[in-house]
Amino acid sequence: MFKHYFKTAWKNLKRDKIFSFINISGLTIALAACMLVATVVIDDLSYDRQWKNEKDIYRVNMIDKMGEGLYDRMEVSFAGLSSAFKNYPEVQATSAISSGEFRLRLSDKEPDGVKVKILHADTSVWQLLNFKITQGNPKKFISAIKQANIVITESFKKKFFRNEHVIGKTIYNLPTYSDKTQPMLITGVIKDIPSNSIFRSDIISIGLPFRETLAKEQYGTFIQNFVLLKPGANATQFIRKFNNWYKNFVTSKTPYSFELQPLKDIYLHSDFSSSTRIKGNYRDIFIFSGVALLLLIIACVNYVNLSTAKAVKRLKETGVRKILGAQRKQIVQLYLTESLLYFGISTLAATGIYWLLLHPAEIFLGHHLEITFISRYYLFIGAYVVILLFSLLIGFYPAWILSGIKPVTSLKGKMFSGKFSLQTAVRKTLVVLQFAVSVMVLICLIIVWQQVNYLKHKDIGFNKNNLISIDYTSWNGHGEAFKNQLLSNSNIENAAITQWTPSNGPGFMSREIYDPNRSGTKIKINYINGDVDLAKTLGFHVRSGRLLSKDYTFDAANQDSLMQMDSARYSNAVKQQSSLITTYTAKMLNVSRLGISIKDALTTPVGIIDNINNESLKKPIQPLMILADNNISSGAMLIRIKPGSEKQVMNYINQTWRKFFPNKALEIKNVSDLLDNQYKAESRLQQLFMFFSILSIILATMGIFGLVMQSLIQRTKEIGIRKVLGASVRSIAQLFSTEYMKLLIIAIIIASPAAWIFMHKWLQDYAYRINIEWWVFVVAGFAVILVAISTVSIQAIHAAKANPAKSLKTE
Repeated sequence: MFKHYFKTAWKNLKRDKIFSFINISGLTIALAACMLVATVVIDDLSYDRQWKNEKDIYRVNMIDKMGEGLYDRMEVSFAGLSSAFKNYPEVQATSAISSGEFRLRLSDKEPDGVKVKILHADTSVWQLLNFKITQGNPKKFISAIKQANIVITESFKKKFFRNEHVIGKTIYNLPTYSDKTQPMLITGVIKDIPSNSIFRSDIISIGLPFRETLAKEQYGTFIQNFVLLKPGANATQFIRKFNNWYKNFVTSKTPYSFELQPLKDIYLHSDFSSSTRIKGNYRDIFIFSGVALLLLIIACVNYVNLSTAKAVKRLKETGVRKILGAQRKQIVQLYLTESLLYFGISTLAATGIYWLLLHPAEIFLGHHLEITFISRYYLFIGAYVVILLFSLLIGFYPAWILSGIKPVTSLKGKMFSGKFSLQTAVRKTLVVLQFAVSVMVLICLIIVWQQVNYLKHKDIGFNKNNLISIDYTSWNGHGEAFKNQLLSNSNIENAAITQWTPSNGPGFMSREIYDPNRSGTKIKINYINGDVDLAKTLGFHVRSGRLLSKDYTFDAANQDSLMQMDSARYSNAVKQQSSLITTYTAKMLNVSRLGISIKDALTTPVGIIDNINNESLKKPIQPLMILADNNISSGAMLIRIKPGSEKQVMNYINQTWRKFFPNKALEIKNVSDLLDNQYKAESRLQQLFMFFSILSIILATMGIFGLVMQSLIQRTKEIGIRKVLGASVRSIAQLFSTEYMKLLIIAIIIASPAAWIFMHKWLQDYAYRINIEWWVFVVAGFAVILVAISTVSIQAIHAAKANPAKSLKTE
């Protein structure tokens, strides 16, 4: 019986090529998109779940309570926590783990070295993470030699040391802080660290644990602490017990507190962390999943509408089958077989598209996808089973409706009796749903585009264009000479040595002082430190007072000299040190007159400048002070160049660098690119919304195409009679357009508030954001109406031009 159903379904598929193409292409696009999105979502949710002890590993975050309801959450904590934690029976091991980049010289052929991702960890890391060792004995730390112990991955070995014995081999790090290369001894090889891990890297640098104890005064080295609790230990109870002990241990009235963040949550819940190199966003999972699901809904609605539209041609066939004794169950099975056939072909085609797009998707995301439907056979089988069940579910509605038509009605060529039917209402409702989704996605696209454009072009208090930076380095006493040599080039307007660069955190240090406007509340002040030319190089605008200058004794302090003073002299000197403050800082600290020392801030402001967004625009502006140092031994350099001279300047900087620092690698970056990279996730979201918006409109247009075709088939004689009675082509096209215009307006009315609610909530994550304007909804609605009505009108005009004599013929 099934074989007969399959043959019949295959004949019908080949007979109605247009319907079949629309159905299969729509389902293929939607299923391929869903499979890709599902892969990304599954991969994101799988981060760091492959470790043996993943349920018991936590990162220790530190919380600084600034006041009632105000707190600062940090991913780092004191190195001394490690020794303190070992006094608790719940703790099995601790390790300091952080990630970064190194530039390694692997041979004499690469004087500038190669940039690699590196994981810094102490010897306890082997207790936390079960890396799979393939060569050597890296767990045995070799401390007798003056070389760092490193472990490389198999892919790194294959790429740079193919067919070589690497255990005991020395490679060299090219540090930016020294002219001397740092030897590193390879002690082991491990299997590649899975890409779905925040620890993914090419090399692990192993060192001894920090020998530091907790200070009662709450100072110390900040590191990322990871702790492994014993099986069965309650993390909440443990950290509560530790916080109670720490509160009594320290001398401060406002002690820090600590929290344990599960390892598996770090990737998706590290928005607060500026140093976490590998991180995602849990919101993206909901956004991507939601949009992909909406696409699938549109495709399924298309299938239902097109199936019922196609069934108009088969009404008499269905009636004859029922008269000849076919039961409703058998007719349902026939239509379900057709559904399985359409979904089966679409699934195979979607799988091919998925396979082709998988690598481009990895390039777009910037990392390898560890878990895919191809690499995990059980996911592949599971996906096919879900699609099978889904096809039966979606196919059941048209099968049940069409099999329930009375033989008398079907033999007359009518779908349903009466002027209005529940089924007709359902089909129109589905079309409204389709276009509501399309309008909603389009509105989201416009708002995301506006927000990204706003983030990239908002005035942030300094000119980011034509500004380049040299990465942090040790100047070895040649910084000022190197800077002056650069300034001799006519294409370089200004340059400054600095310990802060845009996009690299809020400043080079911060200090907490009590808020003069709210008793008992602290505010954090960030400090930017550079030479006296920093303000001119960045292009700060002075509101009142003056910029820092070498002509004033206290404008440019020598930090090295200050550190050699006794506490009394140091306190007096720093209070006299001049600074620039922003307008917001002046308001927060009630600064009404310049030249008066701010006691707690340990500085004397001499100028007020326009507000500066020294961090991402996702974060609200904070108090900021700019200091000057006339002898910065290590830092970055910001260089202001003339427009259009970037290539010439880059070559000149490279040549000059080689003269001053022949053994150091040079890293030059465009500041505008650095700042734009802060919004990389938003730009990616914009691109995805663009892609999904186009797909949703295409699929929805297919749906209305099917509904119009069905209506035209049913009303062929009506159109012929209208033409005989003198109706024009325009009036007939307008008749059909008006009907669908009502559905589109309903769709816009439904989609607009839903999109506003969703995007309003999304925008709340940005301290600086656009206002959602009314015209966004008008533009999105008009665009969808234009596409849909054009589709309706073209078909209606084509039908209206048909010869009425043919339309009025009876069989």
